[in-house]
Amino acid sequence: MSTVMFLQSSQAVLSSQTMTALAAIFWISLAIVAVASWVVVQTTGLWSTWKKAPGQGVAPESCSIMIVGRHDSEGFERWIHAAMEAFPHSEILAVDNQSEDETPNALEALKRKYPRLVVVTIPPSERFWSTRKLALTLAVKAAHGTHALWVDTACTVPTDLQAWQRSLTAPMRRGKVVATFAPVTLPPASPLPQRIQALGRNAWAAIRCSLRMPLLANGIPTGMVPVNFAFEIARFFEVKGYLSNMHLDGGEAEFLLADIAAHGQIVPVVHPHALLQRPWLERKDAKMRAHRSALERFAPARYALLILLLDAVAATAGLHMVLLWMTMDDLNYSPANYPAQVRFVESQLQALLALYVVLQVVWTAYATAWSRRLGLGYLGLASPIWLRSHFLFRALTVWKK
Repeated sequence: MSTVMFLQSSQAVLSSQTMTALAAIFWISLAIVAVASWVVVQTTGLWSTWKKAPGQGVAPESCSIMIVGRHDSEGFERWIHAAMEAFPHSEILAVDNQSEDETPNALEALKRKYPRLVVVTIPPSERFWSTRKLALTLAVKAAHGTHALWVDTACTVPTDLQAWQRSLTAPMRRGKVVATFAPVTLPPASPLPQRIQALGRNAWAAIRCSLRMPLLANGIPTGMVPVNFAFEIARFFEVKGYLSNMHLDGGEAEFLLADIAAHGQIVPVVHPHALLQRPWLERKDAKMRAHRSALERFAPARYALLILLLDAVAATAGLHMVLLWMTMDDLNYSPANYPAQVRFVESQLQALLALYVVLQVVWTAYATAWSRRLGLGYLGLASPIWLRSHFLFRALTVWKK
């Protein structure tokens, strides 16, 4: 943005060159603010659905509840006991993913107690350590329901499992929705870095999945935590399971749902009944990022650029307003006696600054709503500072990649 230069005349008004420059600055800035406003409105669209009752879900007897775990006999026992009591007519599958401790024996005992329990076992392998995709594939093939609910034994069993099932499957009664997923909360004593990561990851996946705009997203839950989701089993076979990403160790939920999205909508469920608590699951895999489409890989950079441009608009408007006041003061004008031209320019700059403040307030309120929904208190209040510092850090360390 060029520096505004003022020319003194007998009427002490702005020159035509100055007015042209200010007009260009205003309209360019207004266009940036308009784009940012549109993005904020789109990204906060989920807010309006949070207070709605989840409604009736898919019939429990039509669901196959898949409980996956490794080296977690206690987790299997908690979930299986609770699921058997809550869903007496549902298919319950315990998926043992390469356990080498007492977990297989515990599952055998549970199988004797609950004859309808289906146990799917993945034998230990030194060659393939991460086999969650194989576990899910075998579980789906063994299932007889129309819908699958996938949960990790490390998740805390909710107090009302039936409400969890209803909330998670309610959107799929609409016909066009083929899969759903819900965010994951953290234990209250989790470290601050993990709390920030959980807030960002869960909100990012839900926002990306909710947007259906050509330049922003296409309904894909990028970066979702893969422990709390549901899908139509028929869609799994339509996309041939993990054929498109079988070479990757991770992404068993994100890439499956991304493929399924070609056959219908993927809906994030942010209702409190659908949320599950789990110790933080951190995964960083360059291969997973490379497998994502360019639209998803560079989405953070587009948002970062928009934030940078929006900050530049506010800084430019503030700087030009100060220069305007200084010039009027040099010309011995008081604020009450500013010429009409000056008042017009001042109102334009004030409008830009006001819109900038409104956008910051709306986004901060939305981030705070997210943090409170996930049991993270008022952590969202720090989101404007955290986002800018995070993007700045990524920009300064991009040379390391």
